[in-house]
Amino acid sequence: MHREWIEPALAWHLDPVSAPEELWERVRNPRVIRKRKGVHRSVNAARVGACATILLIVWLFVGHRGLKSNDPGEIRGWVQAKSGIDVPLRARPAGVQLTGARISKGTVEIAYKVGNRDGRLFVGGKHTSSNPRVFTWSKHGNTYMLECATPDDLKVACNLCHIG
Repeated sequence: MHREWIEPALAWHLDPVSAPEELWERVRNPRVIRKRKGVHRSVNAARVGACATILLIVWLFVGHRGLKSNDPGEIRGWVQAKSGIDVPLRARPAGVQLTGARISKGTVEIAYKVGNRDGRLFVGGKHTSSNPRVFTWSKHGNTYMLECATPDDLKVACNLCHIG
């Protein structure tokens, strides 16, 4: 480095100087800075716990709107208890595997499988469709709608309530 010119420049610029009067005023009478009180960690933990509890309750409530079962008697009893509709499910429907039921907006939905294909039987509400995979009829004041993956599954799905 260039010591011959840096040292004299530093010595000249770093001479002692007197402090401004307002600085001494601030040293003699310091201003008190008030810290904002933050929320204690335990309060935050309680809030997180409350949110988790609410989410768990909502998740459980939504999860209990339906029934997972392959027992026709259990599904029939659950549907009748929850909706007042008696769906005449057979004890052992040939070629059809029941998987559960749920109720949504006054309509009962009974889920089943024909082979590995899903299907649904809707009871109640208003259902109309011109789809070849859907069959609709009315009986005892209820509207029924079978919805299947293929038109051939409709023939098998009739075994839910009727002898094939």
